[in-house]
Amino acid sequence: MTDEPAPSSEPAPTADPLAPPSTTHPRWVLPLVGTLIVTLVVCANVGNALWAKFTGRWDMPLALLALNSSNRYLLLTTPLTELAPFLAVSTTRLLLPDPLFYVLGYLYRGKALHWARRVFPGMDPIFDQFERDTGGFRRILDVMVVVAPNNPVCLLAGVAAMPVRRFVVLNVVGTLGRVLLMRALGTAFSTTITDFVDDVVAPYQKWFTIVSVVMVVSYLVYQTVGRKGLIGGVEELEEELGD
Repeated sequence: MTDEPAPSSEPAPTADPLAPPSTTHPRWVLPLVGTLIVTLVVCANVGNALWAKFTGRWDMPLALLALNSSNRYLLLTTPLTELAPFLAVSTTRLLLPDPLFYVLGYLYRGKALHWARRVFPGMDPIFDQFERDTGGFRRILDVMVVVAPNNPVCLLAGVAAMPVRRFVVLNVVGTLGRVLLMRALGTAFSTTITDFVDDVVAPYQKWFTIVSVVMVVSYLVYQTVGRKGLIGGVEELEEELGD
């Protein structure tokens, strides 16, 4: 009769939740995602530079929303648009970057989180809490995706391997809720917004545009030269996350 080894009292090692899947990803994934992110960033900055033209002389508020649907433009364009196209354009524009950051987080896990720390420095406390308790943090991710479905939150949802169907549903619900909230606020202050567009933006849209263009160009140069923020981070996306 042979002696059997005594069972070990040590717990079995658990898989690192931040380790990426063991598969090798196609080489085109990172260049494609990076190109799409850059395209959306460029569109957003074109909207920031020319918002006075879109809401003034050009009278194309939906075009502005297609470029940039940040809260200030959601409010500004509320009195200038019908509800249905407003909802369709702004919701679609806000949803476009979210799956890109989810994919980065889902495929590259810890590497994506390290990259995001430099791109979104203001999120460091959230990232620290996530790394300290990845399992526990997943319980509040559902709420975060609904309440604040921004780029770093969508990346965290991917890092935590949130099921795709759940992410899509929560993301759409949260984004649509944000758009409706801004629409309600814009409607409540529609007279004030209309007066601002007619009495301030229209007469001085040239100067608004000049100042906006200078600010946007300066900000882009700062990020590009200093390799900071999303513009600087995308330049090193393949280097940092590549297999």
